[in-house]
Amino acid sequence: MSRPDAPPPSDVWGGLAASLVALPSALAYGVAMYAGLGPEAAGQGAFAGLVGAALLGIVAPLSGGAPRLITAPCAPAAAVMGAFCAQLVQGGRSPERVAAVLALTALLSAAFQLVYGLLHGGRLIKFIPYPVVTGYLSGVAVIIFLGQLPKFLGIHGGPELLDGLTHPARWNLAGAGVGVAAMLGMTLGPRLSKRLPGPILGLAGGAAAYAVLAALRPEFRTLTDNHLVVGALPGLGADALAAAGARFQGALAMTSADVSAALVPALTLSILLSMDTLKTCVVVDALTRSRHDSDKTLLGQGAANLLSALAGGMPGAGTAGATMVNVTSGGATKLSGILSGAFSLAAMVLFSRLVAWVPLPALAGILLVVAARMFDRKSFRLLRKRSTIVDFAVGAAVIVVAVVSGLITAAGVGLGLSVLLFLHDQILSDVTRRKSDGTKLFSKRRRLADERAALERLGAKTVVCELQGSLFFGTTDQLFCELEPDLPKASFIILDMRRVV
Repeated sequence: MSRPDAPPPSDVWGGLAASLVALPSALAYGVAMYAGLGPEAAGQGAFAGLVGAALLGIVAPLSGGAPRLITAPCAPAAAVMGAFCAQLVQGGRSPERVAAVLALTALLSAAFQLVYGLLHGGRLIKFIPYPVVTGYLSGVAVIIFLGQLPKFLGIHGGPELLDGLTHPARWNLAGAGVGVAAMLGMTLGPRLSKRLPGPILGLAGGAAAYAVLAALRPEFRTLTDNHLVVGALPGLGADALAAAGARFQGALAMTSADVSAALVPALTLSILLSMDTLKTCVVVDALTRSRHDSDKTLLGQGAANLLSALAGGMPGAGTAGATMVNVTSGGATKLSGILSGAFSLAAMVLFSRLVAWVPLPALAGILLVVAARMFDRKSFRLLRKRSTIVDFAVGAAVIVVAVVSGLITAAGVGLGLSVLLFLHDQILSDVTRRKSDGTKLFSKRRRLADERAALERLGAKTVVCELQGSLFFGTTDQLFCELEPDLPKASFIILDMRRVV
């Protein structure tokens, strides 16, 4: 009996390296997702992040995901779900009901992604204008930054954030020191060691700073009433079943108002996650000279997010950071993504007790660095040219709406601006490629001498106009203005529409 082939070493190393990037980020995103429930929910959030990293990593490649793509919890999911969680808490819902509505939102988002894949929506998502995409993702970055700054400094967020920032005496300097150590480890660490990814070095730096702090102050040596650490995580045995039962009871208690409240955030989340995934796939294609199938990829993402939501994990997407590490570490097939999820699952099972001691300011510091890197500073180059100022204004408008009114409102604004941007580009483009008359343009048919003479004599009465681009109500007036001078003298107008899309 032949032994099964061992996985290629390159895929093993790629999956391991990718999991080292995905795990710390998943912890941070999970905690951010449940931040609206208070510090006592940090353990629940961390558990959701770990479950998401494991299941998304394993299921997405098996369900049609692109080779080399690493699927894990991501910043857009943390931003949308975190903001929605805070909104649900402000509405007076119980923690159990909030968790159930969040799970429903994740399920609906996954269902939308499956629909996108079945209806070939992956091709349509690629046509969302760049200014809208960069504005949306930069808006996510600003929301994450503003959301993590209070946790980093130990002050109140929301309307009281500015007041807290202007009064340094209120800052929790101990926690801020841990966060600074994590940020230094994440930004400077890779310069010293290229073998270990930045998030791991950042987490190690924050943990080392917390260890020094705990050695000096006894109150930080226990998990009880210690708001600087994640705290105990739900177990994988009876605790997991109890948590599943609580979610089920919360689902039974949901009303039609809860379901309707989850629809728009779910739609927003599905579009964001799909954009993030396809953007990463395009980068991988450029690096590896390969081609991904957008529709199959979205089907894999939808299936993975569906199972993650059912198991209590958070949603995710094909993340650029972990995927790039996978590619540069040798990952070449879908097996590298599966192994990344398997390594995350092993870490969750073996090291869950250690996760309880992960400092929250360290996770906040990691997310602050992620947000700073996620913000598209290159978009300011659009201000250099007069022709691209409108593009910059569109991106800036999406950012402002996302920060002031939330990502859900920004989704509608982004959709509307996409239409306006399309109309703007089409109206400014020339719909007429070339215009000539019958004396200069002839068919390939051979004619008699008297027929050629008649065509040359009367050819000026025939106008041939070659069109290009999109022909719709926004460009018909331009075409009419182009043809209007020829109408009094022309008997025939021929429109060549071979280049019309």
